[in-house]
Amino acid sequence: VLKEITDLLANKTWESVDRSEVPAGRRITKSRWCYDLKYLRDGTIERFKARFVACGYSQIYGQDYTHSFSATLRATSFRTFLAVCAGRKLKIDQFDITNAFTEADIDTEIYVEPPKGFTTKGKDGKTQVLRLRKALYGTKQASRLYQQLLVRRLLDIGFKQSSHDPCVFRYVGEYGECLVAAYVDDLLVGTNSTSTFKWFSDNFIRNNSNPQGFRAKHLGKVNYFLGMAIDQFDDFSI
Repeated sequence: VLKEITDLLANKTWESVDRSEVPAGRRITKSRWCYDLKYLRDGTIERFKARFVACGYSQIYGQDYTHSFSATLRATSFRTFLAVCAGRKLKIDQFDITNAFTEADIDTEIYVEPPKGFTTKGKDGKTQVLRLRKALYGTKQASRLYQQLLVRRLLDIGFKQSSHDPCVFRYVGEYGECLVAAYVDDLLVGTNSTSTFKWFSDNFIRNNSNPQGFRAKHLGKVNYFLGMAIDQFDDFSI
């Protein structure tokens, strides 16, 4: 729980405001804590996970959101990605984006009830509410806004988006060849050399020279993705 709150605050996901600042007629969206278990490929528990989410069902269409659709990687695209990487001798690494949805700015004014256990009081002595600055998990449009941001950033550094699957990207240029398959906040990245991998990592992950990058973690060589154990060998076969 503390890690989740720390990450959300570090990303400036919201600002606390007095309830009197909420415009008349504007609904305050409910919120809750969600808990989950993350497993390793052998089925053992890796960690306990807590996530603070907005209750999107209490949002009003046309006021709190309009469009909400976002794509996910197709199963056939995933298998094709693995086959292409094996055939073209691309080493596959895995990345995870921390609190991915909150990387994107929210597209409308939304007020959310604060997380239980982490409330603050305003000048009037009443519990304050959160005015979102980022696309908090649970909001109807969060997934769409994040995906649009991911696409923009990959295109900005030279990738081309597949016309068959919007979650697959390819770069071929002076830094080598790189393929990316994105399933929400989990990314598979195939590169043909160490220098190509470094180019992608430097341009994708947030660092001192790239403050606009994602807060992402390199999880190492592909190992466990979408509930499947994956092994790539020295000859690039999978």
